[in-house]
Amino acid sequence: MSWWGNLFGRDPKDLFLEFSPQDTQWRVVTWNFDLQDPKSRQWTIEVHGKTSKLIHWLREKHDELRFFENDRIVRKRKMPGKDPEHMAMMNLALHSTLKHSLESNHAFMVTPVSGATAMDIQNETRALQWIQATFTTLMRALDNMQNKPELILTAACFSGRVPDGNDDVLRVIAFNLDIFFYMRPDQSLQIVVFDDKNMGHGESKTPTYQQIIKVTKPQFYDEITKLVHKIAQVGEIR
Repeated sequence: MSWWGNLFGRDPKDLFLEFSPQDTQWRVVTWNFDLQDPKSRQWTIEVHGKTSKLIHWLREKHDELRFFENDRIVRKRKMPGKDPEHMAMMNLALHSTLKHSLESNHAFMVTPVSGATAMDIQNETRALQWIQATFTTLMRALDNMQNKPELILTAACFSGRVPDGNDDVLRVIAFNLDIFFYMRPDQSLQIVVFDDKNMGHGESKTPTYQQIIKVTKPQFYDEITKLVHKIAQVGEIR
């Protein structure tokens, strides 16, 4: 099967060129989830619209690139050595998917919320300070990984409508933190943060922090945008 997949099928370059996060209901990018071997590394991009597409890059003894469409594998290619051209195309697909995921929420973030009070502003100011301090710690940890390939980046970014649900959300997992930015129908932004320290991702059931944001949505979105950009930079295939 691997021999056939390596020799036949569409050119991976064409599949990369056709891959687009536009006109999709939800998108997710992950780094190193569910590793079977701690020495391996994996990158996954998944988008769902009229069709679903997934690109999976696995690094073990050799690199292997797989393309899926509607849960069916359409191309598999093993690469015995580093392939700079395909690595660059995979990194471009990672960045473009994250860029669209962030930009798709811009209109919501600048839409005003009615009924905001002075108390809301005070609460949001304190919440913003907490977010800034927490994200600064995360980005320092990411900086420490920049030139240490032996360290494993475990991260994910989900954006869009939750499958089989009605929630629009930007979800970012970085190290032990699981961060949710919910875009509510009343135009308010609900932030929920879980700390999964010493547990698997998604195991913590009680939020470490949560806050409703009405007035300063752009400032909060700027902070998570910087965090996602840092994850994307550190998580590039090299």
